[in-house]
Amino acid sequence: MHHLCKDGQLPLVIQLALPMSEADYQRPPLGWIKRRAKRLMRAYHIDRRYAIACAADDYSDFTLMHRERLSQLLKGEHLNA
Repeated sequence: MHHLCKDGQLPLVIQLALPMSEADYQRPPLGWIKRRAKRLMRAYHIDRRYAIACAADDYSDFTLMHRERLSQLLKGEHLNA
């Protein structure tokens, strides 16, 4: 059911893309982080360690995955939680 505005037109509807949850995002984190770190190193001329930390933070923010959970996945520790 649509509600009409005062001028008789339908209201403008804007679709918003919500961030994906951890369960919805299937791309392996290690490959994504390595690619992102290489791009950060090239673009900003930063050292490898800092680039990897930034890339891991970006992945964590993008997938809404807690940093601790990401760390466990990268170390190969799989939890059933």
